[in-house]
Amino acid sequence: MLRALLVWGLLASSLRADERSEAANHLVDPWRSPSGSLSGVPSGPGCVIGVIENGAFVYQAAFGQADLDSGAPINSATVFNVASLSKQFTAAALYLVAQSGKVRLADSVRRFLPELPAYAENMTVADLLHHTSGLRDITPLLEVGGHLNQAPDPMASLRLLARQSALNFAPGSDYEYTNSDYLLLGLIVERSSGRRLADFAEEQIFRPLGMSHTAFHTAQPAGQPAVQTAGRASGYMWRGGQFRRVPFPLLVAGDGGLNTSLDDLLRWDQNLYSGALGGRAFLDFMQSRGTLATGQRIPYAAGLIAARYRGVPYIGHAGRAPGFRAEMIRFPSRQLTTACLCNRGDADASDLARRIARVYLAPRVRPPPHAADLDYPSTAFPALDGVWESKQGWIVRAWSSVDGLWISLPEGDLKLQPLNRRQLFTEEGSQRLLLTELTPDRIELAWEGAPPVVYNRLAFKLPRKPDFSAYEGEYYSPDADARYRLIAQGGELVVTTGDGWRLPVVTVGSDRFLLGPWAMRFLRDPEGAVEALELHRARLWSLRFEKVR
Repeated sequence: MLRALLVWGLLASSLRADERSEAANHLVDPWRSPSGSLSGVPSGPGCVIGVIENGAFVYQAAFGQADLDSGAPINSATVFNVASLSKQFTAAALYLVAQSGKVRLADSVRRFLPELPAYAENMTVADLLHHTSGLRDITPLLEVGGHLNQAPDPMASLRLLARQSALNFAPGSDYEYTNSDYLLLGLIVERSSGRRLADFAEEQIFRPLGMSHTAFHTAQPAGQPAVQTAGRASGYMWRGGQFRRVPFPLLVAGDGGLNTSLDDLLRWDQNLYSGALGGRAFLDFMQSRGTLATGQRIPYAAGLIAARYRGVPYIGHAGRAPGFRAEMIRFPSRQLTTACLCNRGDADASDLARRIARVYLAPRVRPPPHAADLDYPSTAFPALDGVWESKQGWIVRAWSSVDGLWISLPEGDLKLQPLNRRQLFTEEGSQRLLLTELTPDRIELAWEGAPPVVYNRLAFKLPRKPDFSAYEGEYYSPDADARYRLIAQGGELVVTTGDGWRLPVVTVGSDRFLLGPWAMRFLRDPEGAVEALELHRARLWSLRFEKVR
């Protein structure tokens, strides 16, 4: 058993080995590596988990190593990159700058970032804060351009955003989570305060709260390798049958550049109740959800997402980056918080934090949903088999098995089971998804903590001998500075890139294909000739490539 191999310990001497902590221990036992072998062996990376109740730890546990070279064990003082969990600290820095009168939420972002195109004139600082800006996400833009393997540079990212010819949507009209928003918020804090984000946050947030193991990323001088600080965890991904160190963090600015420890998150959690830093107005700011131009409220507050888990309101945020996973989820009505920090990319920190929270929330938390006692083949759900497309250009494929509906998403293939005669659901790890049949040709997919997305059925019959010759040619996107060549070869359409990749695509509809996690749609001129293609995925709704030859 994993438990026999892990180095388990209660990291606070006052913690009693009561039934709740025993139940929490059992929840950690099944964690395994991607190869199926037990992953908590002394040579493997791991996690630290904590439960905070009424301002103090009531449970802590840790396993694995912070760094495989030194063999240093993970403990509550180990420093992790927490990726997007960083966003709440960027929001806190923004609040403090705003209190000085140097920034207003209603200000145009171009007041501070004049590099952005004219379409950002009506985009406000509040739009960045609540992810209603419409900006494309920097990460998929870098992926399309083949630059994900390069060390991140906030100013280079700003230049890439400045060259974008379009937004996902008009500012304030919709909601879409994007790292670009908080990367820019970090730059606004710097330009309005005259200080680096790391220095401002240290002086105004971390030092006053006694968060001595917390800091935003600071770049190394050119040509110098990153320094491995004592007590800081390295990130690892499972590749080629072993854990391999991630060479550098993917996010280094206000979008995800924070490094912190479980001990320091206790101090942050205490302040989110006491308001010792910032007062009541600060607490209200952090928890106030955004609103669209229509008046519709959205779940995103200030670097925090407000939702419900098993019927209990929570506010929190996860973090996912190569080699690191993080979650901090707070239940204010119960003065309960669970946090999980990991230095392994295959860990599901969000799922573990929620499962442990359920132990401490009992009996006020609802039990997990159960599949309805229905004969699946006799329901209307098998008629949902097919291909579905959203207004964002995202594509979902669905097919039935004997007892449920499978759907193929960029996150992977998920099996949904009937909740009732109109809805199906899944709770696969942290993947909590509800599908509602609106009509035979319209469905709605809703992830926990996110607005629902409507999909319409794509009517298409795949020809026996498809002809891909019309799609052949060279395509260029000035927005991403990316060039692809499409070739019809061996009965399939293949995308080739300048760095040697050859990627086959899957036909799913008329002029519609899937390219890995991307949906690809071809556009035709009035005469019916192919003139361009568009790529679509979450956070980047439509990226156009012109057919240049």
